Amino acid sequence: MTMLSMDSFGSLFLALCCCAIVLLPPSCRAELPENHVAFFIFGDSLLDSGNNIYLKGGGAAGSLPYGETFFKRPTGRVCNGRIVPDFISEYAKLPYIKPYLEPGFTDYTNGVNFASAGAGVLPGTHPGTLYFKLQLNYFEEVVKGLKRQLGDADAHKLLSKAVYLFSIGGNDYNAIQNNPKATASFRKMYMTMILGNITAGIKQVYAHGGRKFAFQNVGPIGCMPATRASSGSEGCSHDLTVIAKMHNIALSRLLKRIEQGLPGFKYALFDYYTSLTIRTLYSSKFGFKVGMSACCGSGPYNGQFTCGKKNGTTSGYTLCSDPTEYVWFDAAHPTEMANRQLASLLWDGPSRTVGPYNMKMFFKMP
Repeated sequence: MTMLSMDSFGSLFLALCCCAIVLLPPSCRAELPENHVAFFIFGDSLLDSGNNIYLKGGGAAGSLPYGETFFKRPTGRVCNGRIVPDFISEYAKLPYIKPYLEPGFTDYTNGVNFASAGAGVLPGTHPGTLYFKLQLNYFEEVVKGLKRQLGDADAHKLLSKAVYLFSIGGNDYNAIQNNPKATASFRKMYMTMILGNITAGIKQVYAHGGRKFAFQNVGPIGCMPATRASSGSEGCSHDLTVIAKMHNIALSRLLKRIEQGLPGFKYALFDYYTSLTIRTLYSSKFGFKVGMSACCGSGPYNGQFTCGKKNGTTSGYTLCSDPTEYVWFDAAHPTEMANRQLASLLWDGPSRTVGPYNMKMFFKMP
């Protein structure tokens, strides 16, 4: 009888172990806690946790002072520290949700952040970003990955219990701000197109089991330091304010219709617009000293997008000494302090601000 050498025996043993692992039934796979709720994020710079630093160009948020307050380094978040999804993750006792494009990121069981600074609902709004449909395409890849990792049944269970947060559309409206062809009828058609694409995205996620949807409506794009700096106005831009309000009214009506048409669909609509507007106009009531100007930037209201950029060997921007005193960090994005307040409202704010559900309800919901 031929005797096996120790090397041969070791190889055979390893092969048998590999076969045993491959043949394990789904019940032997690592199981998630029964109350585990994943968190998936779609949107623009308000929610981007770092996808854009992996895109060509990298974006301005890839350099200090972005990230300086909390992370002590730039992470790709367009903020001096944490953004709204980070605080929601803290409240839900989840780790900060990683950006989809982060190299080596393959464990999607806590969720994924697909948001991309500059992204629009429409592909042409900012070419080179992860526009909404592309984010949804990446979500499809994540679904496949979860099925490989957990098996079909457990992947579907995770996707059904997960919470999905959306904040997108503001960049689309900003993109037509100075378009002379943007007549009233064009704007109406444009808004219908944006809402149609959002509807398609909701149904795509719903088809994979998604039932708990949270939405930030379009923020006060007419009141951003960038808008007021470009218009030379002390007040908010009339046209952008009107179209943001129109979109938000239409989004509210749309979600009510979807709720009636999709069994089990539940939503939280956060009035981000009003919440950020009142902090901008009445900053001292919310613990801020400056509401109309940005902490970091240049020009009127620090409303030029120069934060983090250098002019030769010197900084091409001014930076405030204490971002906690400001509502806006740069020309279009709130500070970490403002984000903390906004996230708290989204989590469990009053029904006039977020409803019919809130994020706390969603994460506690079976």
